[in-house]
Amino acid sequence: MIIFWTQIITILSIIGSQRSLANPTLLAPPLEITSTENPGEHGAPQEIEEKEGKGPKHNWDCQAESDFIQKQIALTSKLLTDGEKAIQKQKDLLADETVLVLGKAGSGKTSLVQFLTQNPKLQSKIVEAGTGDYIIEDGEKIGTSATESFTLYPELINYNTSISFCDSPGFHDSRSSAHEIVSMDVMKSTISRFKRVKIVLLENYSSLQYGLYKDNFIDTLHHLHDFLNDIDRYKDNIVLIATKVPRTFIATEDTADVVTEVTDEMHIESVMKYLNLTESSIAEKLDQDIEESKNDFYQKVIKLLQSLQARDENGKATRVNVFRRPYKSGPLTNMALLKKNKESLTKTIMHLDSVEVLKNDFDFTLSNEAKMYLECLLKLTSDNYKNEINEVSFKLNEFVDRKVQNYTSFFQVLSELELLHDALKKLSENLDETRDYNEFFEKIYGFITDQKIPLPINYNERIHVLEKYEEMLSKFVNTSTVFIPSSWTHPIRQVIRSTKDELQWYRALNKFISGLSNYERQKNKTEIYSTVFREGTTLSNGLMTLFMEVTESTDLKQFIDALSNPRKLSEVEAIPKTLLMQNNVTCDVDGKLIVKGFHVILSEINSDPLIQSHCSNITVKEISLQAVDTIFLDEDTIDNFKGVSMFIAAPKWEVIGQRRIVLSGQPGSEISEDKLYVDNGKDGRPGLPGSNAGSFFGIGSQFLNGENLYIESNGGTGGPGSNGAKGKRGSNGLDARDIFKASGYHNENSTFKFKAGAETYDLVDSLKNSVYEKKLTLTSCYETCSSNYYYNNYQRDISTEVLVIMKEGECGVGGNRGGLGGEAGIGGFAGDVKLIELGNLSQIKIQNQNGSLGTRGRKGENGDQGKDGIGMICVQVEGFRDSTRVKSYWKCESTNTTPPSCKTCPKLEQAVENYVQNGIEQPAPKKTPDFVHYLLDYAILLEAHSNNTIFKKKITDFKAASQKQYSYNLNEMGLLYFKKSA
Repeated sequence: MIIFWTQIITILSIIGSQRSLANPTLLAPPLEITSTENPGEHGAPQEIEEKEGKGPKHNWDCQAESDFIQKQIALTSKLLTDGEKAIQKQKDLLADETVLVLGKAGSGKTSLVQFLTQNPKLQSKIVEAGTGDYIIEDGEKIGTSATESFTLYPELINYNTSISFCDSPGFHDSRSSAHEIVSMDVMKSTISRFKRVKIVLLENYSSLQYGLYKDNFIDTLHHLHDFLNDIDRYKDNIVLIATKVPRTFIATEDTADVVTEVTDEMHIESVMKYLNLTESSIAEKLDQDIEESKNDFYQKVIKLLQSLQARDENGKATRVNVFRRPYKSGPLTNMALLKKNKESLTKTIMHLDSVEVLKNDFDFTLSNEAKMYLECLLKLTSDNYKNEINEVSFKLNEFVDRKVQNYTSFFQVLSELELLHDALKKLSENLDETRDYNEFFEKIYGFITDQKIPLPINYNERIHVLEKYEEMLSKFVNTSTVFIPSSWTHPIRQVIRSTKDELQWYRALNKFISGLSNYERQKNKTEIYSTVFREGTTLSNGLMTLFMEVTESTDLKQFIDALSNPRKLSEVEAIPKTLLMQNNVTCDVDGKLIVKGFHVILSEINSDPLIQSHCSNITVKEISLQAVDTIFLDEDTIDNFKGVSMFIAAPKWEVIGQRRIVLSGQPGSEISEDKLYVDNGKDGRPGLPGSNAGSFFGIGSQFLNGENLYIESNGGTGGPGSNGAKGKRGSNGLDARDIFKASGYHNENSTFKFKAGAETYDLVDSLKNSVYEKKLTLTSCYETCSSNYYYNNYQRDISTEVLVIMKEGECGVGGNRGGLGGEAGIGGFAGDVKLIELGNLSQIKIQNQNGSLGTRGRKGENGDQGKDGIGMICVQVEGFRDSTRVKSYWKCESTNTTPPSCKTCPKLEQAVENYVQNGIEQPAPKKTPDFVHYLLDYAILLEAHSNNTIFKKKITDFKAASQKQYSYNLNEMGLLYFKKSA
């Protein structure tokens, strides 16, 4: 509790020390506060209802600079410190039942409690010599003032294990508003712990005598009524003790010289009579036309007075007693009269029933002056917190400015502004529903804590202050006229508006980035760039047109405002300058074609003319595509990429349409038919090996349309073996004529002897195909044929014989066997393929297999069979005369036919299928490109742009995903996947 008050003092001190921060327009004019002093114990009696609105007025300068306010703050701070100490001392003293002692300041509450709980230090001391007036003191707790309570804080004192006394501060301590407020606050803290309670109400004996200070008791009843929310519930659990009862003597009516001491019973009856008269007086007022609140008060007081006048079966008062003044100096324990009085008081109090304490049984009213003081503090606090809201709003605006001045990426600032704007909107909505200081500022500073907003002031302490302070203020002061959340949230709404403006701007910028990064605009970035930038200057109209088109914005004012803001102008210019920049394409003497850029499109280098323009006459062996943001795969690779190794690295891959990256090796070349392999010129040559496929390495974290991409890295198919040569044609068979000629006819006595035995001297001519013809005349033949032969123009009778000789030509010789076919060529090796997916699965289809064998050459056909010889028929005619051969003539003619037997000659059988194994060539050794170099190169590229506001988020996420998945960096990946196989 004291901590709470200390914090209040801290706040109020800040009010004074930070008044230079206050907006003068928020400060109301000084309050004119009316204070009604409590009447002194011997003051003139007045009806309490007649006193309202009267009394001396104090013009308080209710501003932080006021000396009075500063003194009150200092005093309150001291009182709170003391009160906290008092509470700590008695935190364990509460029993099940509490005797709560109430009364005005100076009514003797502390003296009674210390007396009944047997404080051994109690002493009686004479006020002034010769007066016979004594007081009770102990040197610590009991003072001498008749109007000011020495007890500022409630004090618990154990009577026994089950009962405690609670000595409470006096009603409306007259010392100061600070005393009263602190006292009541500590009182509230103490009473909140009570379980069961009985009340001892103290009133000065002089105020309970008819005709003296009659209204003092009514004033006490007003305080009691205000303190007990339901006085009817407690009316039977209250004891009235008349205090400071003097020791008096009276003379009897019969004998003036006989003096009798007035007993406790006599004093009690005097009080009982006063209660009865007061009851009657109040009852009369009920018949008058009075306010409803007074009517309610009077009715409840009558019930209480009636209850206090209760008597036992012997007619003795059970609810009223007296507490005597000491009548001599010294310890009270030495005074028999007080000892008897103590027994009587103890009996009256202990026989009183207690009642269970409910949550809202007690109220804590303050004097008008204290209320005015609280209202003043409320106003100052309200003004101060209005200033604090302005200050917080200013700090929040600074916070937003720092975000947009110091961001590291457009994505980051957009994300943070989105969250901040949503949180501010929710805060504003919540603030409109707040009901008190505590809730309002708790939400504000809860928001500050949640958002991790650095502010130079420790607001947690102030939140705690407001929680307690608002609770106190709302109990005694109407805060609704001061606390108006809707007016307080105006500065917050201004922050929301400025945050929204920034948010909309960065939303537009991120949309601008996204739009310029898409495929269609990247494909035409050269043309787009020329519409915005020319000769090193920015064309404002071109930039505006591009911005409005890409963002699909109709808010022209937003863009115009950006042109007048150096930061925004720089931002909007930087985006197209970066995203429309041309890529860096290089090709070295080793045939390494490297493309680097923010966005890389495959079609940029996927054609023979483009490759030729970059690589001249150098054969491309490796291709490296490195993008800071996106790789667009928009074409199938050309044939020149077959067998080429490819490296692709980008956080994002986007496949346009159905695409194939073909790095497969080329098939083995065919062997020309006229280039036979072996010396005999007949066998075919083995096929040439297929070429090896290029390797592929890819790394990315986001793959759009990956299922539409097919990567092939197969070895080339082996070349076909050449066919074996056709076999040599067989030799021709001899014609019959050649046989005759070659068979050895000879001249013997002018007789030509034919190989078959025929003889003729005309055979030569016949074989020479002479055109000379002999004519034969055939005569009738009997056993032999004869004819007339005309010769030299005369006829002779001769006899003739005819001999016919038939001769077939030779069969042609069969052709030679054909040559062996060449063996199939061996397929090339598949390339190494690795795709690292740091995010979602790419669904890219990959194939890498060794090339298949080529086709074998065919065996050569057997040679054709030689031509069969042509047959011949020869006819011999011999003429005889008188059995003597006169002449012999021959005639030979070609039959123009081949021997029929040649058609049935067996053909040359085909040999068993064999293939030439000698001279088979192996594929080239498999070599893996140094992708480690490219990974290192790419890591350097990313590092160079890692602070780029456009790409920082994507690069950071890409690196983090790599490290998370593999626990090593980019260039180490190559060592893992490729270095060993190189």
